[in-house]
Amino acid sequence: MKEDLTQHHSWFSRLCWASVMMTLVIAQGWFSLRLFGTEAQWRPLGDDRPVVSGRHPLHLYHGYLAARSLLEQGTVCCYDPSFQAGYPQTPVFDGGSRPAALFLLLGGGSYQPAAYKIGLAACCAALPLALALAAWGFGLGRRARCVCAALGIFICWGSPFRSLLEIGDLDLYLAMLAALVQVGLLLRFDRAPGPLSWLGLLVSGCVGWFGQPLLYAGLLIVILAVYYLSVGARHEFHWHLALGSVLLAGLMANAFWLADWVRYSWILAPLPVGDRLLEHRTFHYFWTTSFWGEPADRALALVLFLSAAAGIVLLNRRRGRLAARLLGLGMACLLALAIAGIAWEPAGRVGAAKLLAPALWFAVLPAVYLWKHAVRWLWRVNECPYRTAALFTSLAIAGVWAGWPALAATAEWWRGPEPLDLGLGAEREAIVSTLTAHTTPEARILWEDRPGSDERSRWTALLPLLAERTFIGGLDAQATLEHGFASFIEQQRAGRPLTDWSDADLHDFSRRYNLGWVACWSPAAVARLRAWPLAEAVAPLVEDGQSGWLFALRRPASFVLKGRARWVKADCRYIALGEVEPEDGKVVLSLHYQAGMEVTPSRVLLEKEMDPYDPIPFVRLRVPTPVTRVTIMWRDP
Repeated sequence: MKEDLTQHHSWFSRLCWASVMMTLVIAQGWFSLRLFGTEAQWRPLGDDRPVVSGRHPLHLYHGYLAARSLLEQGTVCCYDPSFQAGYPQTPVFDGGSRPAALFLLLGGGSYQPAAYKIGLAACCAALPLALALAAWGFGLGRRARCVCAALGIFICWGSPFRSLLEIGDLDLYLAMLAALVQVGLLLRFDRAPGPLSWLGLLVSGCVGWFGQPLLYAGLLIVILAVYYLSVGARHEFHWHLALGSVLLAGLMANAFWLADWVRYSWILAPLPVGDRLLEHRTFHYFWTTSFWGEPADRALALVLFLSAAAGIVLLNRRRGRLAARLLGLGMACLLALAIAGIAWEPAGRVGAAKLLAPALWFAVLPAVYLWKHAVRWLWRVNECPYRTAALFTSLAIAGVWAGWPALAATAEWWRGPEPLDLGLGAEREAIVSTLTAHTTPEARILWEDRPGSDERSRWTALLPLLAERTFIGGLDAQATLEHGFASFIEQQRAGRPLTDWSDADLHDFSRRYNLGWVACWSPAAVARLRAWPLAEAVAPLVEDGQSGWLFALRRPASFVLKGRARWVKADCRYIALGEVEPEDGKVVLSLHYQAGMEVTPSRVLLEKEMDPYDPIPFVRLRVPTPVTRVTIMWRDP
């Protein structure tokens, strides 16, 4: 009878804590839906309005190209002639587009903003389960796992993580969450190796390499070195074989795109090198900077990091040295990189400050471990559950009293996070209509980029799909891409102030890149184009309250710089020319050359045409006699 009661209590306890975990998952799912609207929450997921916050439009555009290329050619790389006079879309540039490509691939490979939004919501909703899985591997019980999941939800919708969502760094989110899960499962694989932990290591490894291979690999190498040196000697050969196979499998599952990631690393322009430390490197500056978020976020971070440090010390004393080392290393490395991101200029350029949220995730497990043992100790000391409950109630009231200003300032959090920006809006739709009405596909549009913070919308990356035009600029003003040499950024064209360009320079530049129109915003650029006899203001533009102008260039439009040809079609599959007539046996195109280009018919040869200014050569066709049709395709070499 006593055994039956004990078994009944065990099942009842499991059911209760499973219900608590399910409630947390549902709450996280509800908050995730709130990202897409405060009313009719399911409806925004299925409509065709893209997320235009931060870099989300850029990820959606490149994800569409990658998914389409993977279905049609078996590779995520393709040649995109819609921007920068042609550039290779590869995993090197815009790493955040990989999750978008996966979402769109599952949605059929076409341009579907709904598939991207559903994938984004699903990744956010999975956070409590991932933290619970890491806590299970760590060895925490059901109650502690629920506490970890609840803490994860608090962290998820605080300012540090919210900024990741606003910017669109879903790849970083996935990689660092996978790294935490892998640490927990590595601990489990040491204590009780089995198929479940092995499978979890496989899935988390695949996600980690898929998200951020460089950062994930660096963190994993440090953790694995400590892990293997600590426990490797006490296990048999089959354990080493299983561990090696699962780690290698995660890498090999991503080998099809990692090979391209390594091969095309040359297309990135080098970042400016500098060792300048930023000013005001004082404790007060670090503490009061927006890096920590709102006051409540700052208080939560302080409590978590201090509790995690104490928990790591306690772990080390209670024969949990391996867990203390792995979690301590992960938290310390990520926190150090995050602080370096606001103190050291080169680290700030690569976005190291964004690692604060992953550092908080790594702090959750040792912090909950400390709180668990603190509760047990208080329970044992008081020897009375009522006194323990009264003590915790008093501490909770005191904490609410002390932190009431911060709690009151963030009370709106419980109503859900602020939605992401969906759809273009009236001003941007008017810009698309203006471009469609006043331009044609016969020439490119030079777009003046206005670089700003990471939160600034990159909606212009969708213009080739919305307006069916080709552009110089408009892709990403902060991209370190060599093919963006000719971009027009804040009054500077091709790296030179527009005021330094003579009329002849402007004419030659427009001819080489076949510019038919210029969309500019800065007063200096508008004034310079008004003074150019070949430019005519045709329509005003307005975005975010800033006025600009669309200028038409009175010059013959042609994508052919030498010889003659009719531009039939150009997309990521092929470029078609009709009625090709050479000049001195050559036809030079206003199109960037890329290794792997192939041309038909076979009697036409494709070569490089070096440009004295652009670091990327143009395409030159050797055509002995006129050809009715020439097709240029790009295959990943």
